[in-house]
Amino acid sequence: MLRRTRRDASDALAPVMEAKVVCGLTPMQQVLYRVVSAALSRQGGATERVGRMQTVLQLRKVTNHPYLFEGAQLAPPRQHGPHLWESAGKMMMLDKLLMRLKEQGSRVLIFSQMTRMLDILDDYMVLKGYPYCRIDGNTKGQLRDDAVDAFNVPGSEKFCFLLSTRAGGLGINLATADVVILYDSDNNPQVCS
Repeated sequence: MLRRTRRDASDALAPVMEAKVVCGLTPMQQVLYRVVSAALSRQGGATERVGRMQTVLQLRKVTNHPYLFEGAQLAPPRQHGPHLWESAGKMMMLDKLLMRLKEQGSRVLIFSQMTRMLDILDDYMVLKGYPYCRIDGNTKGQLRDDAVDAFNVPGSEKFCFLLSTRAGGLGINLATADVVILYDSDNNPQVCS
């Protein structure tokens, strides 16, 4: 496997700036967080470790977006749009951030571990009218290549590229992007102790 460092790729690259943005929960998320926490604490798992992993996964879904739970959606996703980003603290922050980045002429990669979260982001992009591409684990080879080419072509109008963390690291070159957003980072709950 061949791997290059920043230093080997180009001396002209700007320094990397990393920012962690803490977002609060919306009232809907707070209620759902309490409900999920209570339900999972009452539920007996096969083992304590399995119970903790399940709790972490479910609470992670709450913090990403309440619509990851069946029946939580207030309206169909492509109708009455603002509920889609006003229902989740992360989405409200993302909405503000993307508006600013669009004005600046930035090109953005958005990674998510959950493909269902990518579905919500997909609906958001359509509602906001942002030109975008998307690949995840279900995207076939030629479609992946076409999406990468459409994003990287000189003068491309594509503003965002949505990627699952599992599908996004397989030989993809998206060097035309200048901002990377990890909507939810890829962690392995099995290593929780």
